[in-house]
Parts: sequence; structure tokens; C-alpha cells
Amino acid sequence: MSQQPFSSQIKNDFSSDSPLATGLAGYMHREEQIKLAGEIADSFESGGVLLAEAETGTGKTLAYLVPALRLDGKVLISTHTRSLQNQLVHRDIPAVTKAMGVRRKIALLKGRSNYLCPFRLQKNLTSANLDLWAKKPLLKVLKWSEKTTDGDLSTLPFDVFEKGVGAMVTATAEQCSGSKCPEFKKCPLMKAREKAMQADIVVSNHALLLADAALKSGDFGEVLPQFDAYVLDEAHSLPDVACQHFGIQLNRMRLITWLNDFQGLLDELGDEDALKQDALKAGRKLLDAWLEPDLSKVSEAWQVLVDFAASRAERSEDLQKISERAEEFAQDMKAIQKPGEGFVAWSEGEGEFRRHVLAPVETGPVLHEHLWTRPAAFVLLSATLRVSGRFDYARERLGLEDAQEVFHVSPFDYEQQALTYLPRHLPDPRSDAGKDALLEEMVTLLNASQGRAFVLFTSWYMLNHIGEGLSKRLQWPVLIQGKSGSRDAILEQFREDTHSILCGTRSFWEGVDVPGETLSMVIVDKVPFAPPSDPLLQARIAHCEKKGGNGFMDIQLPEAIAVLRQGVGRLI
Repeated sequence: MSQQPFSSQIKNDFSSDSPLATGLAGYMHREEQIKLAGEIADSFESGGVLLAEAETGTGKTLAYLVPALRLDGKVLISTHTRSLQNQLVHRDIPAVTKAMGVRRKIALLKGRSNYLCPFRLQKNLTSANLDLWAKKPLLKVLKWSEKTTDGDLSTLPFDVFEKGVGAMVTATAEQCSGSKCPEFKKCPLMKAREKAMQADIVVSNHALLLADAALKSGDFGEVLPQFDAYVLDEAHSLPDVACQHFGIQLNRMRLITWLNDFQGLLDELGDEDALKQDALKAGRKLLDAWLEPDLSKVSEAWQVLVDFAASRAERSEDLQKISERAEEFAQDMKAIQKPGEGFVAWSEGEGEFRRHVLAPVETGPVLHEHLWTRPAAFVLLSATLRVSGRFDYARERLGLEDAQEVFHVSPFDYEQQALTYLPRHLPDPRSDAGKDALLEEMVTLLNASQGRAFVLFTSWYMLNHIGEGLSKRLQWPVLIQGKSGSRDAILEQFREDTHSILCGTRSFWEGVDVPGETLSMVIVDKVPFAPPSDPLLQARIAHCEKKGGNGFMDIQLPEAIAVLRQGVGRLI
């Protein structure tokens, strides 16, 4: 008797009398969902890449969870947003596995900055140089560390980075001693990685996936194991994440962290005061140079410290490691000062907040090289992959030369379930009169809806300007991103208060799910075009037009449409 095809087995899981249908709360029969699940199952078996756009309401999460749980192999599920990651691990996967009656080892793996480093916590708490303001939050972290089972900093009742002690309780890759660390057996990150190695299904994020790909390409080891199948949800965001992980970012905090680590080692080794003063003097010169936009001055000041560290590298293994870190930073600075072909460099921000960045102009080639050539199945899903009904733009950005394309329409009746309002009487929004008129229009709409709305902005200026105006004019609670609490805190408050209004920028345009009447209206202040002054955008437009393309039609408009679709998608 021949074995039933895998896709047929999966479709049976969605039948009306299946354990899934009868045991999963809120389960609804959706034809598009069943078709998508079958296509994902086929892709798992045949390998290659499946590019799937599933509109809001299709139920794409369940469509990929069922075949992932049934597959006799190791699966990575990667998301862009933390909210979807948490939803999968804490809600969706437990509910589906229970309903289906399957037993699979599940692991959640985040980037290292999400986990406590016990060694750095103890080291900083006992440091003679500890600032008084930092002691209280560090003691709270210590108390929490005695109870936590996984060391995941998101379970703390406060944000360590907002409190300014994040760098004191986490370790960067350069700071980590690995198996040589005295706290290695207690290390939450290493425990999480070990659990991921043993798991059948690992839930992670695009940032970690691409960081791992960059490590593997340079033969520097790996963070993630090999998988038989990869499910990349929120795949529309992959190119933006690739820009960060296949480029370079230099900021003042990275330099300060190195300086503090170096100074700490000199203190431990009992270097002469005169030598330590020389190091401090060089460090001050470096930080002063950072305030200037010219990176060459920073590079000159940094080279003094590189030479200083190299001259002491033989004294200990830790000094050798910190000397190597200094040389890596020096190479990064040179790369930014002289970008290679296919890369663009720029500076953004001012003073101590300045950042120097190097990024690939096109992400397609690097994604193709580092991901799609792996001997595994890849499923890329999103509600916003197509532009004007075609996948061409997504394929180019993702570097997909050969991929199966599928599209699944939403079951929602938009004509009956949604209303689009486009005011045509407002003045130019760039003028003061335009801003005032926009505020008045929003007040009218929000009073009519009795709150229960997202107001999405394309700039922080408009968020703060309009947000403050709304809070003064409305009786409903107005939650403003950056002012009313952390992102997760204001989202939770919005869910609990059915008449509240949440004002947010880019991070609220996607990856946020608020079902029910709590969210009944989404207001968008304008079409979300990227700033034309963005150096990366300018480089991409120049590259496009050099090949005979149209920068506006081929890049700016498709991206604005995709972001707008994501924002509007928060409503239904």
C-alpha cells in the first residue's frame, strides 16, 4: 500500500472532524488556508523556495504550523517582530500541538542582547567604578536572576536598556569568553543555544538568522544549527534586516564599551597610574573626535588606542582579545571611509548620537549567496509581497532567481467590513495650517469612533506634535510611543482599555495584532514614502537608473505601497 503524500496528510489535518478542527478554540474552515498548508507541505518535500503572499484573514500562521509540526525533520520559524515571536511560542504553538496531539521539542532562541550575562552582572556590581545611579537597577536584576529559569531579559518588570544598564548585564560577541567564562555553566544564552540544538522546531528572528549566515560565510562558527526547512514569516522585512547584518554600524556606545572593558583590564592587572592616565587621555580624545562628523579624526584617535592595546596584548589572554577587537574596529572604520563596490556609507545623527553606517546597495545578491543556496526548503510568507499584483519587486529585493509563487486572497468582504475615508479638503500638511487642519480632522474622526484607534505617523515630529494635540482635545486616553511607556507596555494598555488611542511610528505599522472592537479605526497621516534624503535610498535609485530603470516607479512607490498595506492591515 503506497504512502499518502505529505500534502494530503496535511489537508486531512484540516478536515471538519479532525482533532485540530474539534480541539482548537476558534477554528474556522478556510479554503485558502488549506490550500496554502498543502503548498507549504509540498515545498517541504521538494525543497527550493516558495514565495507566498497570504492576505490578512487567510490564517497563514496555522497554515505553516501544521506542516512544520508534522514534518520529520528540523524546522526554523523566523519572524521580524518580537510580538509575533512571542505569540508563536506562548500562544499558537502550544494550542496547536495540544489540539493535534503531537509532541515536538520547541525552543525559542533570541539574539545575545536579550539574555542576562551573569558574569558581567557580578563584575559590574562589585566594580569600584560603579556609578550610584546604576546600583539600584542592577540589584533588581540580581534579585530577578535568582528566580528566572531562562535569563530572558524581556521577563524583567523593566527595560534594562531604558534604565541605562543594558550593557552592564549583557555581553557582546567580543566580550563573551565562551567556555572559558567562570559562569559558563549558568549562562542563559548557552543554555538557550543548546536547547535549540536539541529542538525539532526553533522559533527565532530574521536578525539572528542573518547574523548566523554572516558567521557561517566567514567560517567564524555558527549560532543556529542546520535545518531541513525554514519558514520566514514577515518576509517583506528581510531586505531591511539584511542591510544591517551585511553592513557595518559604528556608534559611540560601541567605543565606550571597549574603553570601559580595556580600562577594567588595566585596573585588574595593576598597571602603573601613568600608563592608565595615558589610556584615559587617548580615550577622551577619541570621544571628543566622535563629536565631529569627520570619521578620519576618529580613526586617527582610535589608532593610538589600537597601538596601546597591541603593546600590552601579550600580558594576558583577555588583553589579547581586546586588542583584536580594537583592530576589528579599525578595519570597520577603514571600510566605511572607503566603501567597496556595491556598498554605500553615510553618517546620521549629531554629536554623541552620531552613527557611521556601511550597507549593501542591493540585498538580493547577499541573500542569495548566504541563504537560498542552502540544501533546505524555504517558505517566505507575508501579507504584502506583491506590488500591482506581481512578485517582481520582492524577487529582486530578496535575490530569488527561481521560486514558486502563490497568492491567497483574504476571506474578508472589505466592501462590507471596512470603509476607506480620504479627505480631499485639507491644506498642504507641510504648512502650519495643514497640521492644524489634520489635527481637527483626527479629533472629529476619533470622537466618532469613541477612541478605539491606531494613529500611525511617518515621522517622530508629527507623532509628537499631533499626539500632544490629541491628548489635550480628547476625553479618551491617548498613548504616545516614546512618552507613555515602552512599546509593549502601551500596546498592552491599549488592548485593556477599549476606548484608548495609540499614536505610533514605524514599529506599529506591522506585527501588531489587536482583534475585536478594541481597534476599530486606523488613521494614517500620509503615504509612507521613505525620506528622499536617505543615503541608502539615493544609492539604490542611482543603481536602478544606471540599469535603465525608474527610481520612483521601481523603488519609492513599491516600498510606500508595501508599508501602507502593512499599516492598513492592522485594522482587519
